[in-house]
Amino acid sequence: MKAAVDRADDGESISRLLRAWRGRVDARTVRELRGIFPRPGRRLSQAHVARMTGVSEGWYRALEAGRRQDFSERFLLRVAEALRLSEAETLTLFLAVSGRRPPEAGRDRTDLPRGVQTLLHQQVTYPAYLSDGAWNVVAANALMGEWFPWVLRPRPNLMRWALLEPEAREQMLDWEDACARVYLAMLRVAANSNPGNAELRALVQEILDSDADCRRIWAEEHDVVEHRDGHDFRLRLPYHGHAEVRVTSHVLLPIQRTDLRFVFITPADGWAGVPR
Repeated sequence: MKAAVDRADDGESISRLLRAWRGRVDARTVRELRGIFPRPGRRLSQAHVARMTGVSEGWYRALEAGRRQDFSERFLLRVAEALRLSEAETLTLFLAVSGRRPPEAGRDRTDLPRGVQTLLHQQVTYPAYLSDGAWNVVAANALMGEWFPWVLRPRPNLMRWALLEPEAREQMLDWEDACARVYLAMLRVAANSNPGNAELRALVQEILDSDADCRRIWAEEHDVVEHRDGHDFRLRLPYHGHAEVRVTSHVLLPIQRTDLRFVFITPADGWAGVPR
C-alpha cells in the first residue's frame, strides 16, 4: 500500500515554502544578526528569524510547522520582511496562515491601476464607480455623476449618502427594506471581517449615532450581506425626470486592487433606455 504524502513535504505546503524562503537568506547579510554570539554562519535558522521578528523560537517554529495559532497581522508582516518575501510570496503567506490578504499599507487612495481607470471612464452606457473597503467613492465615470451628483461632492461615501442623506430616501424607493436593511447588513459583515479598520468602525458608529431608523434596524435585524452584486432596486432620480426606473448593481474586484470594488449599474429586465 502506497504511503500517504505528508502535507509538510509537498510543494504546496506553507511549511515547505517557509523553509525554502528561510534557506535562501544568507544570515551573514542580516544587519540585525551582526554582533550576536555565536556568530551566525550562512544558514538562517529558526532562532534567527524568531530574534528578527521579536518572538520566541517556539512561536516561530509553530508557524513554520504549519500549526494553527493566533498569528497576528503584524507578526506575519515581520516574517515577510525578515525572509525578504516578494509581494506574491507575502500574499501566499497571509492566505495560507490566516486566510486574509496582507494590508494595503501606504497605498495612496488615488493610486489606481491605469487599466481600471481606463475601463471605468470608457464605460459610457451605464453609471460606474470604484469604492474602497469603507465605501468611499474613489473614482466615478461621467454618467455616475449625472445620475448621482453626490459622488462629485468632497469625500463621497455610499453608506453615508444612502443611510443619512434625506435625498436618498426620496430617490431610492422602498428605502428601508431595499436600501437600509441591505446596506446595514453589509456594514455588519465588513465590521466583523475587518475589526481593525478604524475608518470602518467610525463609519458604522457615525451612522448609528446619527439616525434613529438605522439604530432600530441595526438592533432588530441580524441579517448579513457581503455585497450587492445582482441586487435589483428601484430609483426615482432627477436625471430621469423623476420617473421610476429599476436597475441592477454589479460588483467586481479588480485583480490589481482587490481592496476596491468596481460597481456598475445596468437596467433590470432588459430595460433599454432611460426616460429624460
